[in-house]
Amino acid sequence: MLPRPALPLGAALLVVSLLPGCGGDSNSQPPAAAETSAPTPSGPAEQTASASPVIRPAGLTASIPQPATDAPADSPATQEKSSQAPEFPDDEATQSLAEIRRLRVAAVPGDVEAARKARRERNERIIDLATRAIRGTMNDTSRTPQFENAIKQLLEARFQIALTGSEEDIEALYSDVQALCDRDPNSVAAAEGVYTIARFAHTKAGLTGRTQPIWFETLSRWAREFADRFPDDQKRSTSLLFGAGRSCELHAAASTDAELASRLLTESRLCYTALAEKFASTDQGQEATAALRRLALPGQVLTQFSGPTSDGGYVSAEDFRGKPTLIYFWDSQSEDFRESVLPALTRIREQLPPERLRIVGVALDEDESELNAFLEQHQPPGQQIFFPQTAQRSWNSPLVRFWGLAASPSIWVLNSEAKVISTSVSVEQLVPTLQQALRKPAPAP
Repeated sequence: MLPRPALPLGAALLVVSLLPGCGGDSNSQPPAAAETSAPTPSGPAEQTASASPVIRPAGLTASIPQPATDAPADSPATQEKSSQAPEFPDDEATQSLAEIRRLRVAAVPGDVEAARKARRERNERIIDLATRAIRGTMNDTSRTPQFENAIKQLLEARFQIALTGSEEDIEALYSDVQALCDRDPNSVAAAEGVYTIARFAHTKAGLTGRTQPIWFETLSRWAREFADRFPDDQKRSTSLLFGAGRSCELHAAASTDAELASRLLTESRLCYTALAEKFASTDQGQEATAALRRLALPGQVLTQFSGPTSDGGYVSAEDFRGKPTLIYFWDSQSEDFRESVLPALTRIREQLPPERLRIVGVALDEDESELNAFLEQHQPPGQQIFFPQTAQRSWNSPLVRFWGLAASPSIWVLNSEAKVISTSVSVEQLVPTLQQALRKPAPAP
């Protein structure tokens, strides 16, 4: 049986008898466009090194690919595709798929409640039409494209209904996917089903993760399930694993529940490890390796941390022994940094002079003139590491890349032996973490 989230779901399989012919490979494309999707703010979740920094709010989900919208039936793209596609009989299956295309682009009422009702009715109609198309094509290998399209349409409609529906609606989605996997666990249809459930967990995590964090754990497990079963579908495997790993990590850092944070960090490490081991040559695999390197830092002496400063100096990890060190990553455009982190750092500097606490900033601005203006106006404490080469700024910073930084602003704290206490210190945790760092290490036995 497919793993379920820890929710009371229990209906029996609904469509096993419907799907006795799910053949093909796993190199399928994403399903039709979702009408509702999770919040996916830009940031290091799905990024290459050139992506923009991201503020870390509670419950943030890292993005994964969203399905592309089907083009209208009479659009140039559709006409061009149709001219290259094989001719299919103009029977009930073909007519059902054509009707689905029309329904996908049909307008809905402007009133919120009326629109919600109309969307559900439309998706129920699409399920009915897709079921007819599946029945008419599943035993004819020459119509495999139509069969796979019908599967995608069915899953997408189930996805949409489940997002705002009942537990029975969620179970119907799971049951359809279970049926696909039972018939042929290595098929295109099975891959599409598992990906749809992973995307569903991602969306639920974005919508309800603050109150139902189980969806972050569910996302992690489905991402790993997909990558384990369909490793040849590298693009979606890597995106799911990285999105799940980063989402779990960010939510763990924002959580005040220590047990939950520990579980989420475990899920994050599992996803990062799968990426690093199975997809090491990809951008996401390399960033996952860097993230694992950073997550392993607590309790270790910080090395390989150095860079030029905005005032012409140089900071090196070799200088970190002798007194505690606070390192903060930031950028001048971050509202969170300006309104929360900077005032806290300023208070810390007023209470702890440089003789007692070293403070080092890592500026992630791209524009040097903007950084200099901010430094002059706000005077953030400590030396500021800033790379003069444009190609090494922002999320291209060698420090960001080597340590797989997850978010900006971000605070690290080291003790006087340069051992890392934490690489995810919140403003609320800053004072007690510094108090821990200021304690004299116990003498060696």
